[in-house]
Amino acid sequence: MADLSANAGFVTDYYYRGANLGGAGLYAGADYESGGFYAGVWAIDDGGTSVDDTGETSEGNDGLEYDLYLGYGTEIAGVSVTVGYTEYMYTYTSESEGEVNLGLGLGAFSLDYADGEDKNDGGDFDYEFYSVSWSGEVFGAVVGSYEGDDGTEYDYAELSASGEVSGLDVTATLGSRDGTNDDGYLVLDVSKSFDL
Repeated sequence: MADLSANAGFVTDYYYRGANLGGAGLYAGADYESGGFYAGVWAIDDGGTSVDDTGETSEGNDGLEYDLYLGYGTEIAGVSVTVGYTEYMYTYTSESEGEVNLGLGLGAFSLDYADGEDKNDGGDFDYEFYSVSWSGEVFGAVVGSYEGDDGTEYDYAELSASGEVSGLDVTATLGSRDGTNDDGYLVLDVSKSFDL
């Protein structure tokens, strides 16, 4: 059986893996799954401001980020195993990132790892990311770490609470990242998923 689904939503700030990538924005995506294989596309238009490692803000980019991904997931001896690839691209620059993704899951716990290359106009560099997360019916938590050959290194932690309100999926995330001058972040994510 093949499954095709779509999603759309809004975030009050665009944070990904503990890094602030933009301000409030709209996003949408579509996913296809069949026999353990999956593929999808996701895009966001933040149009806001972002915060760098020194706490300085800058204007958001005029365009879209769009991500393409594919992979395969299965279960071995009660452990879920996922192997995939993700490409992050942008309409406003020729820069992009590509990474191999590995994931392991046991019950409510999961371990995720990414080995990627940032294709940057100022010079390409490699990076690694890993995280450990726990997900309950309402609450969740994640701790992660990023290290790039360009000298960027940081750790972050997030706590979240999710639920359904008037047919919409709502998640509030409280996070903190080292190496920045801010006091943490609070993000509200409101979305809707549906089968096609």
